[in-house]
Amino acid sequence: MSPQKKLQDWYQIHKRDLPFRKKKQAYPIWVSEVMLQQTRVNAMLPLYESFMNRFPTPESLASAEEEEVLSYWKGLGYYSRARNLRKAAIFLVQNYNGSFPKDLNLVLKLPGVGNYTARAILSIAYDLPLAVLDGNVKRVLSRYFGYTENILGSKADTDLQQKADDFLNKDHPGDHNQAMMELGATLCLPESPKCLLCPLTDSCYARIHQKTGEIPLRVKEKKQIQLSAEILVFDFKDKILLVKEPKMRFLKEMFHLPYGFIGEIPEETYEPTSFFLALKELFPSLFAVGKFKHTITHHKMEFSVLRQSLKERTQVETLAKNFGVESKWVQLSSLDREFPSSLASKVKKFLLY
Repeated sequence: MSPQKKLQDWYQIHKRDLPFRKKKQAYPIWVSEVMLQQTRVNAMLPLYESFMNRFPTPESLASAEEEEVLSYWKGLGYYSRARNLRKAAIFLVQNYNGSFPKDLNLVLKLPGVGNYTARAILSIAYDLPLAVLDGNVKRVLSRYFGYTENILGSKADTDLQQKADDFLNKDHPGDHNQAMMELGATLCLPESPKCLLCPLTDSCYARIHQKTGEIPLRVKEKKQIQLSAEILVFDFKDKILLVKEPKMRFLKEMFHLPYGFIGEIPEETYEPTSFFLALKELFPSLFAVGKFKHTITHHKMEFSVLRQSLKERTQVETLAKNFGVESKWVQLSSLDREFPSSLASKVKKFLLY
């Protein structure tokens, strides 16, 4: 029996019962794949259910306001994914009557859709013979074929995509891709893989040569960056100031609490904006109410929360306008919805006392 057939048989018996596997429909598969980028299945499932209940079709997503879409994305982070999902839904509705095109090159033109996501959707929804390559699949392929290059290196994606293409079960490409991902998520784990339960164990290079601890080789090129920051809370008559700045390292295109990095910073892109510095100069008596830690990718940050109650809001609104910064005032109770980031929840804890 071929390894592909063994994998297919194993998957049919052991696959997890997940909502986006109920039907072979492109839209729910697409949403699930985007959500699963940077997010584990168990953490994503309740948010997926809520999102799909509110936006069950591309048309419903395309017609929604961006802020509402972001509010349903809260808890998943990396909000550019949600923005691109909505933009792509609008494009599908305008150009393809809300249907997903069955051509890889056309799908790759959608906002936020890369090679992996496009191949996953087309293979799973339409059974097109396209092999996927994500972190789990890279690990499975590296161990199975004995690939010893750094899988985080620039050459690895090309090498492993070729292996994935060659190994693809072209009779059942959708199931095969899901089986590879399932294998990596449940058995071929980064630490202590469950080789005895694996359907590919008899022909796996790493298992045969006892090198599952060495393969795959992962050499991270980026080091952790430590940053200190201040996040500013201006309140006026029970409302909180949110701003949208045109050039930000994080929280781009999102209304957020004003913030800036302080102290030693590694490069110019982390320097506080002129608007942030002007706020600090205009309100020198901001009161410190607490600190918290926050992580975004390889950035480890410590935020100090500074607060100022205002008797009038003209000064700060005029300052924002002068720097080309949008501003608005929101109720504290709606801060999480208007600023859909875990940062808002962390700050809010200090404001409720």
